[in-house]
Amino acid sequence: MHTLYIIGNGFDLFNGFKTRYADFHNFVIQNFPDLENKIENYFLFGTDDKYLWKNFENDLATFQYENLLGDLNNIDVHSESFKPSEVFGLEDEINEEVEHLIDDIKDAFREWIEELELPAKKKGLAKIKEDANFINFNYTDTLEVLYSVPISKILYIHNKANDYTSELIFGHGMLQEKDPAKEELDEFGDSNKTLFTDSENAARYPFYALIKNSASILDSNSTYFDNIKSFNEVIILGHSLGEVDWPYFKKVQQLLPDTNWKISYYSQDEKLNLKSTAIEMLGINDDKIQMIRIDEL
Repeated sequence: MHTLYIIGNGFDLFNGFKTRYADFHNFVIQNFPDLENKIENYFLFGTDDKYLWKNFENDLATFQYENLLGDLNNIDVHSESFKPSEVFGLEDEINEEVEHLIDDIKDAFREWIEELELPAKKKGLAKIKEDANFINFNYTDTLEVLYSVPISKILYIHNKANDYTSELIFGHGMLQEKDPAKEELDEFGDSNKTLFTDSENAARYPFYALIKNSASILDSNSTYFDNIKSFNEVIILGHSLGEVDWPYFKKVQQLLPDTNWKISYYSQDEKLNLKSTAIEMLGINDDKIQMIRIDEL
């Protein structure tokens, strides 16, 4: 039996890493206070009862371009001293600001992952089958260090923290803003463009820069996915089956339509939600699913 493991953040949590989005929020507060203020101003992040982020990646889709534009746009077009060149200057300033914002978010995320350490007292390790392959959604080398899995067996689908030849991939899965920019021409063929249209479009850029392009990632890893067609078991450990990652699971299901799946859960509520998602959204047959706990492996 050839097994494919799909590894999510719950697996790192099980092994003692502090990898919740709330932990990342604390890291940003302590190390990047200016960035934390910008994120709070420009995004609508959901929080837990301690006011810490609980869905960082998905909430990157809530970017509020109007807030950034409003912070930078101090132009009074009705002023006698107004010059059209001020508008071009505003667009340049916005382009610079959004590039800094995107770079700062990515840099902070990588720094957080790189500084993660196992606690002094480790939990019992899960039992991993030998001669298995892995699709790892985590950026850490938990599989290599704690489980002695050869790197040749692991696909780091969103890249790896200590591999400096590639950028960590994270982001939301929405392809279009809820309030997209107007078309250049209205229904009568007249221009919708205003004096600040180019500045507004520049301010919208972070939404698109922070999309996780799953289709492109699947395409660049097509050889790996082609090689799993003969597998007869899939075990998901610690993945929430969040919508942004559905394309990957659908691809596996498409390649392995008759395969048995084991899906780990943490709580009874999560058990029900995960199984429902697997059946209704990923197209896995009910009789092919077994719900398990990591500590039962």
